Amino acid sequence: MTWTEIKTAIDDFSFKEEVLRTEYASQVLQRLSPLVWPLATITKREQTLVFSSIGSLHRLPLHALMIEGEPLIKRNPIVYCSSLTALNVAFKARRSTERKRASDSTPFHASLFGDPPSQLGKKALASLAKRLSTEAQTGDALTSSNFATAMVNPGLSLLHYHGHVTFEEGDPKGHGLELDDRRFTLRDVFDLAPLPSSYHATLLGCGSGMTRTTVSNDVIGLVPAFLYSGAASTVSTLWPFDDADAAMYTRGFYEDFHAVLKSGREGVVDVAKANQKAVLAVREKRPALYHWASFVVNGYWMYRLPGR
Repeated sequence: MTWTEIKTAIDDFSFKEEVLRTEYASQVLQRLSPLVWPLATITKREQTLVFSSIGSLHRLPLHALMIEGEPLIKRNPIVYCSSLTALNVAFKARRSTERKRASDSTPFHASLFGDPPSQLGKKALASLAKRLSTEAQTGDALTSSNFATAMVNPGLSLLHYHGHVTFEEGDPKGHGLELDDRRFTLRDVFDLAPLPSSYHATLLGCGSGMTRTTVSNDVIGLVPAFLYSGAASTVSTLWPFDDADAAMYTRGFYEDFHAVLKSGREGVVDVAKANQKAVLAVREKRPALYHWASFVVNGYWMYRLPGR
């Protein structure tokens, strides 16, 4: 493919819900499929693939491109990163935290926040809190102060948010999570850096993974901010979603976390494979691109959980 053909396909791809729900969205996206066809010969099935894209490709669900008659995400777990340098930083941060926790026996600690817009979303958040033996911060407790306190906790293992997110093309630095008292923006995340713990962050909000790329190819958005501040891995979404999809995704994604924690022993969760299973579970029930292709993982994907 030529860069002109790639750029035309990118420009033609629409992030509007009414378009993403149609076959037209898939047809436009699949014009980029030749980009991944060589992977059929140079990689093996089930190998984790890391994509570090340039320009506006950062915003597209490349894992939904077709290879050998199936979406790439069905063949391989996929991880995204803004650069290999950023990936290396996430890897070193996670390994450092794991060594520290092994030496002082720090237990697993999860902080959950949210105001899901549907009853299915609320039920999924409550169920997750129960499975992780914690309490979700909702309503009056969904404040910027409580959120910041959770982030700076040295024992933080998992940060989960399910609610509203605002992204404006004209003000990417205002990209943020809508809490009860105000919007918690990427500026707030940067202000807390560096955080004392490397953790996983799941950010289930409409377009939490949306970014803007500068002329120098730097990526601006919530996900780069969280990774810069201390998260070693994130889950986010590339466009506004149906909350029923987020609820379904939540149930599938955390199955491996729950299995390790239930055992009471130290264990490793492959975040990329957890995402792959959750995405495919959503796709099986709701095959339109809109429903499943927005969920993505960024950062370092192997996560050693401490025992309880």
